[in-house]
Amino acid sequence: MRHNAGSQDTIVHQPVMYREVLDFAKDVIGLGKNIFVDCTLGEGGHTELLLEVYKDLTIIGFERDSEILKIAEKRLTQYKERINLINDNFRNMANHLSGAAGNIAGMLFDFGISSYHFDKSGRGFSFSRDEQLDMRLDDKNDLNAFYVINKYPEKQLADIFFEYGEERWAKKIAKVICGRRKDKAIEKTGELADIVTYAIPKKYRVKNIHPATRVFQAVRIEVNDELTAISRSIDDAYKYLAKGGVLIAISFHSLEDRIVKDKFRRLSRGCTCELERKFCTCESEPIVSVLTKKPLVAERDEVLSNNRSRSAKLRACIKL
Repeated sequence: MRHNAGSQDTIVHQPVMYREVLDFAKDVIGLGKNIFVDCTLGEGGHTELLLEVYKDLTIIGFERDSEILKIAEKRLTQYKERINLINDNFRNMANHLSGAAGNIAGMLFDFGISSYHFDKSGRGFSFSRDEQLDMRLDDKNDLNAFYVINKYPEKQLADIFFEYGEERWAKKIAKVICGRRKDKAIEKTGELADIVTYAIPKKYRVKNIHPATRVFQAVRIEVNDELTAISRSIDDAYKYLAKGGVLIAISFHSLEDRIVKDKFRRLSRGCTCELERKFCTCESEPIVSVLTKKPLVAERDEVLSNNRSRSAKLRACIKL
């Protein structure tokens, strides 16, 4: 299923897969109380577009990072009468949306990390600059990347590198890290990137991908408990939609997309539990209808103009 956004293509400086998001939103305008929830507000890109194109829409936006929330608030000043911005993790949406249950036209998740975190936060999300190991999306979070790298046991490190980074050299990398930290704590992103590069034999390194990419992803996911948040929030999200409301999820790596795909599939057969299908006793009436048999990917022109969109996959479903 491919939507055609037509004249919306002329809008510039767009967040990832903006055409598809705008077009799915178009299909649900007027449902419930015409409320859209941007569960991952970031710098406000998707919200700004939705408010600009659909003049009667109001938006509730969740952002756990107070620094980015300030940036988004400034960006969205002209729409202040039509937005409600909440400084909280989307996994806690139940604490804020109870009064809107059954009245929300659409919900959007744009998983992953914003360009702000990589380029401007100074928290060590990227190995392209030498920063302190932190990787917290929320400064109220006690766990940070320094603790993970310097305090986790070798087996635990190997497990998260393999599970969250799908890194085949997880055990070797964990062993080298634990050997290095005996002499001196690993404090900077550059140190960690060099250690990972050293641990992976040159002939096994993937072309055009930095050897530390998967490890950095794994540590970030561990620090911010990202995958648990995705799973739980989708369980909550559909409950707040009006009948016919749309749930949109944009993922950036296979772990995120796998969770979304599984959750949508379960809901489409009426399952709301976590049990294997053969043990499931949920009602068999479908709760949602999946709109994307296969995930949508960014159009070629968007990939050329926005490199981040190259790995994006969008799935959507409607509440029955």
